[in-house]
Amino acid sequence: MIRRLVARGLLSVVLAAALFSLFRLPAGAATVYQEITGMEELTSGQYVLVTPFGDAPGILLGEDFVISATKPTFTGDTVAAGAEWNLTVTENEVILTDAHGVSAAPMEGDRNGIASGTYEWQVLWDGEYFSFHGCNGSEPVTLVSDTLLENDFLACRDADIEEAPDSYVSIFTLYRRMEVQDDPEPEEPGEVVETSPSVTVLPEGGTIRAGEEITLTCEDESADIYYAVSADGVNYQPDALYAGPICFEKDFGTAYLKTYSIAGGCEPGEVTQVIFTEEFDFDWNLYFGQLHAHTDISNGAGSVEEAFQYASQVDGLDFFAVTDHSDSFDNADMGAIDADGADISADWAAGKQAAASVTGEDFVGLFGFEMTWPEDKQLGHISTFNTPGWQTRDQEAFTNVTAALENYYKALTAVPGSASQFNHPDDIHGDFERFDHYSPQYDAAVSLLEVAGEDGVVDCGYYDRALDEGWHVAPTNNQNNHNGQWGDASEARTVVLAKSLTEESLYAAMKDRRVYATQDSDLAIYYELNGTVMGSILPKSKDAEITVFLSDPTDEAIGNVEVVTDGGAVLVSEYVETPSQVLELSASSGHSYYYLRITQPDGDVAVTAPVWMDGYDDIGIESFTSDTLTPARDEKIGLTVELYNDESVDFAVESLSLYADETLVSTVSDLGEVAGMSMLDYTFSYAHPELGVTEFRVEAVGSVNGEKRTYEKTLSLSFHVPEQVKRIAVDASHGNSGVDELNRLKAIAAKVNIAVDILDGELPENSDLLLITAPAEAFDEEFVENVRSFAESGGTVILCGQSDMGDLSLHTSGELNKLLEAVGATVRLNDDTAWDEENNSGTPDAVSANVFNPGGDLTKSLKPEQTYTQRAGCTVNPGKGTWLVKRRDTTHGVDADGDGQDTGENAVLLACEELANGGKVYVSGGLFLADDAMKEPDNIWKRVSGNQGIAEAVLGIEPLVTIDEMRSGGDGEVFRIRGWATSGTSHPGNIFPNTIYLQDDTGGVALVPFTKNGIEVGTPLEAVGQKTIQDGNVMLKIIDCEVLTERLYNYTPETTANEEAMDYDTNGGRLMQVEGKVTKVTYTDDRKVVSRITLKDGDGDFAEILIEDGIVSGADWVNDLASRVKKGRTVRAIGLLHLDSDGTPVLRVRNCDEVVYVPPVPVSLGSRRNPRTGDLIWIAVGVMVLSGIGLAVLLKKRKK
Repeated sequence: MIRRLVARGLLSVVLAAALFSLFRLPAGAATVYQEITGMEELTSGQYVLVTPFGDAPGILLGEDFVISATKPTFTGDTVAAGAEWNLTVTENEVILTDAHGVSAAPMEGDRNGIASGTYEWQVLWDGEYFSFHGCNGSEPVTLVSDTLLENDFLACRDADIEEAPDSYVSIFTLYRRMEVQDDPEPEEPGEVVETSPSVTVLPEGGTIRAGEEITLTCEDESADIYYAVSADGVNYQPDALYAGPICFEKDFGTAYLKTYSIAGGCEPGEVTQVIFTEEFDFDWNLYFGQLHAHTDISNGAGSVEEAFQYASQVDGLDFFAVTDHSDSFDNADMGAIDADGADISADWAAGKQAAASVTGEDFVGLFGFEMTWPEDKQLGHISTFNTPGWQTRDQEAFTNVTAALENYYKALTAVPGSASQFNHPDDIHGDFERFDHYSPQYDAAVSLLEVAGEDGVVDCGYYDRALDEGWHVAPTNNQNNHNGQWGDASEARTVVLAKSLTEESLYAAMKDRRVYATQDSDLAIYYELNGTVMGSILPKSKDAEITVFLSDPTDEAIGNVEVVTDGGAVLVSEYVETPSQVLELSASSGHSYYYLRITQPDGDVAVTAPVWMDGYDDIGIESFTSDTLTPARDEKIGLTVELYNDESVDFAVESLSLYADETLVSTVSDLGEVAGMSMLDYTFSYAHPELGVTEFRVEAVGSVNGEKRTYEKTLSLSFHVPEQVKRIAVDASHGNSGVDELNRLKAIAAKVNIAVDILDGELPENSDLLLITAPAEAFDEEFVENVRSFAESGGTVILCGQSDMGDLSLHTSGELNKLLEAVGATVRLNDDTAWDEENNSGTPDAVSANVFNPGGDLTKSLKPEQTYTQRAGCTVNPGKGTWLVKRRDTTHGVDADGDGQDTGENAVLLACEELANGGKVYVSGGLFLADDAMKEPDNIWKRVSGNQGIAEAVLGIEPLVTIDEMRSGGDGEVFRIRGWATSGTSHPGNIFPNTIYLQDDTGGVALVPFTKNGIEVGTPLEAVGQKTIQDGNVMLKIIDCEVLTERLYNYTPETTANEEAMDYDTNGGRLMQVEGKVTKVTYTDDRKVVSRITLKDGDGDFAEILIEDGIVSGADWVNDLASRVKKGRTVRAIGLLHLDSDGTPVLRVRNCDEVVYVPPVPVSLGSRRNPRTGDLIWIAVGVMVLSGIGLAVLLKKRKK
């Protein structure tokens, strides 16, 4: 592969001497710097520019966008060298260029700073100093020394200079470099000056390898030898003193070297000039030959043996092919393209033998055949190589004009390794029915096309047509020789890029189209596009970067190089005046193919194979799916990837890899091929160990015709906590109470895909939870046994009793206790009524409680304000179980039906007990899951009732907590929170990647990864996720998130002192506002965009403001903060408190409009140039005194 040209034509030796002029000053000469004192003295030359403070511009520092400051030393009226600048004067303007040859220009984009680039500065003279002025966009700027930047120089906006004139110095004294020479001693009259000897260069020019040494010598060993080099023979480097062997770096292409000597007391010697051309190493070797000739087997002159013997002796010919007409072979009609023809044809056998007899290390003979249809059929001729046998036009399949071509293409596909060539398309022989019948299979069989006839003159008309019809063919130039002189009847050549000079390697190159055609017998071309050699087929790309090596050792110039594309259009053209060159060209993208056409000064034309950008794009990943939309952590799921191939070629799959959040989790490498026009699928079985949203990526790596291809597709899944309950069965077969009051339970369960089935028959086997309310009919033994079996197999049973006031003929507590005894539980329902005269919901039997067991599995998250209600229920005896909800001090059990049964002393309302075989039983005194006990809160920000909180816990729904409680919770725990969005996803330029912030009245937090679009700031959201810590930041990794049907609400933060605002432990994730003076501004690399601001408030505390890449103004979609945020100004900023990668608290700006310049409050009756003093006070005092005197006078007159 050709590498990028590095220092083309430059020397690898250190050319420090190149800066040393040949015409050195004689002894007695001196360099001084003389002050100039007016515009009339300002001429082009070398200068030092000095401010009144002794600072001078040094060199342009591109990374800092300033010019360094130096301190030259003064001696009288001169200044020593050390800060030289070249000033090129154009009328009243100058171009400023530093000692490294870099010119200085104002920064673009209305910004202060210096950039590299040729720019004409306006120069002014005020009678004492010079100054330099320009424009930056619409803003006038001046070249200044910035005292706040260690006196470095930059182009500063005039408006900024006016605001802080003491910070900038914009006037210069100019000192021009002058050469002062003492008067030379007069020469002796009649003295004859000799000429220095000529220089000998070894090697004497020609082709050399990079790094090969070049030596310069002359007869006078005491003479100084000078030399210079050039890449084009016109623009030479400065003359350098020769100090040792010279060598050129790799990829120098062509180098011109001129040299001469200067001996003591002599005139410079005669200039010797030589030209060197680089000998290149390529990935492929270039082999010159011909692929179309005839002998007396068909209609040519001479035998096939004579043809090969003759061609093998032609200088510069590496291979030669004879392609006699197949219909001329003996026994031609018996031929078959895929059968060995040597067994049936002596001509075929002789041709093969003759080719083999001349094949060796330096030459290869090839024998093929030409399929020729008569001219009246206008089908054309096709040469075919590398087949065991042949077909002929006289065979039945190829005689019918309408089917002959397509049948022959089909025959070619039967020998996959064959290569065929469209021969001399024209209006005499035919043009293959205007290159009709294209198909991918036929296209793979025909890879070459002749672009010249017997005269060898290249014409690209038919070549362009074939390419435009979709054929992937490379050009050839052959003599189509019928008259002897095989190989040297003309200079025409077909050049093949192959690994080695063998029959197999040549055929492979022909098949892969690594071929070009030329009228010049020694023109070397090596052409790549986007790093891929000619003949390649690439996917479409935004880039079309061309590198081409050209060399012609027998011509003085390469000539005109053109890049040709669809329809023969020329995209790029460049003339090469040297015999060897490496060109780098950029062409526009979006075209189907790109080939080179070289036209040399002598009229010879060469044409290369294209590089195509239409290559086999209809291959990839059709789909990537999961067998479940609600996957659970640590549970196996199936991830199926389906590959498709709608092309004619096979896609060889090397590997199929699965990534979870960019971590490789599985790879398979034995999938084989996706055949053309087919599909292939594979399913990964995978259990993910994490909770929350995970992005899966599948990557298929393989190749098409040896070219590597990679395809990928992504799939996002949210992993939940494995569900403990998937189906609830409710017994309704015993006249159970309240089974028609479970609508709220059904609605809550449906949100988490849990079904609630009301059963009027046998218990199902696929339920996880069994709910049995107070029966009106006794349980029979079979039902009791079924419940026991359900519990024994690990099921959960909930029993809900009722008040003994509701018992008629049946003691419900006794019936339910039968079930408890059967399952082995010790907890029991009391035959009483839970009673509370004070804390109730209207009647004493509608008791309310708020005493929850903090260690209970269903009650650990409940708060006292979440009241638990039980209507017409009894109390519970926990036995050896655990109480979950119990009475207030005012609640107790009463024997309401007066039957003398036991009553509860501790008034427990809900208890649970673990069973021996892993099952669990919950026992409630009443139907705590009834609709009236789980009413929806009138405000979504309120906590749900204790009843609903327990129901949600039963269903595995995370309890709702505040954001502060979530932030204080344990890492890795799952939380459900609600809040309003303080960042959004609806406005491009105001979005944090994959992140949104949520805030409630207790705190704020980032939700990741957030992929929903269209979320406005202020949108109410509910999120379930796992608390994670990323770079010190508390975040919620989303498992589920939904938009709530509430009004939008925007948090508007008030200005907070920096110390408090930057307290991450207290305010992390919150929207904050700060204000302070700018002490530091950080820009992006191009110094056009502000990326960070440091503010200092009145307490001396600092706040860091972060403006990330992509964050812009919501009004005009740009980050224009540089125009209003400057050091010393007061700025107010709003952002979300976050820790950066260094752990520093920063406010992440969500909208550049929320970073505001706060101008100073104007002071009345003052002057910016004349500071206020006490004058106004004395004026006021004076007015008072005068008023007092006037008043006294009036009173005195009145008294008189």
